[in-house]
Amino acid sequence: MYHEMYEFSFWFVILESLVLTALLLFTTVSFFLYFIEIQIIFSYRKTTFRGPFYRLMFVGIIVDMISAINMFTGQVIPAKRWFEPFLLRHQSLLGATFITVTYGARCIQGATATILSFCRVCAVCFPIFYHKLGQPNYIYTVQFLQVSGVFVALALLGPDTYEYIMEDNGLYAVGSDDADAEWFYNFVTIMEVFFVLAIVANNMVTYTMFKVKFSKKKNINTISPSKYQGSQEKQKRENGLDKMTFIVCLVEIIYFAFIVYSLQINQSMNKRVFYFLYNILCVIYSTFSAWMLLFVSKPINAQFHQRFLSLTSRRSTRSMSISVQGSRDANK
Repeated sequence: MYHEMYEFSFWFVILESLVLTALLLFTTVSFFLYFIEIQIIFSYRKTTFRGPFYRLMFVGIIVDMISAINMFTGQVIPAKRWFEPFLLRHQSLLGATFITVTYGARCIQGATATILSFCRVCAVCFPIFYHKLGQPNYIYTVQFLQVSGVFVALALLGPDTYEYIMEDNGLYAVGSDDADAEWFYNFVTIMEVFFVLAIVANNMVTYTMFKVKFSKKKNINTISPSKYQGSQEKQKRENGLDKMTFIVCLVEIIYFAFIVYSLQINQSMNKRVFYFLYNILCVIYSTFSAWMLLFVSKPINAQFHQRFLSLTSRRSTRSMSISVQGSRDANK
């Protein structure tokens, strides 16, 4: 283990500490939302959320949570040199776990965004095929493609030997096989390029075809009021799914820009600076789905509203019963 030191200004050290604290608090709140959303999606998996979109989001949520936990335990704790004797004693295992989970989760997250955009294309252009995607044979195949990247990361990165290097008074996990690491980083960059190109193309097709179909429906004046209302409700649901897909894709493009810059353009970036930026992006990527589902998804929002009203009602009833009981006791 060797040591490198760079001089950082005092404001950067303070900013870094404040940002990490804010990221931890934001992640904690987002995890609370995730737990509720997982419960909602799982409870209504055979009715409201039986479609492929929410099935894919369900897996994506779990991977996002694992990614955030891996970041704090595998990067922040060693960088702060907490539990240093334990870290150095198990550095190869801990380093392999951190690196493999980081890139494996990244593959799944990118695949999730790409497949979601493809599903929106199918929903707009090929509705019959889109309904088939919800069938077991299709959805299991799609979900296998969604998580297959983790097996590639495990096979290529897992067998390597890892160690911690001391840089800027922090511990950072690195692999010993630079040739395999460079090959895999190039593979990740190519994969990111493919994901982004596919996402952009899918979103352009979805947006164009959705506008064309909607304009055609507006020109038809012979629709009955009941069918028109049903069409409006369906359009609102489709708009919500399209908004969520667009947000996922936008965050994917931002992440892509960072990956290409840090792994290809500026490979000599200081590790402390790299992880400062990476941690921010990782938390944003791993938590934005919680807030997106809450504010954009109509079914999720309705379930949250219903559960909040139910909780408020139970508390009000309990308070009233306590007050009545107190009055009775006072009159005895």
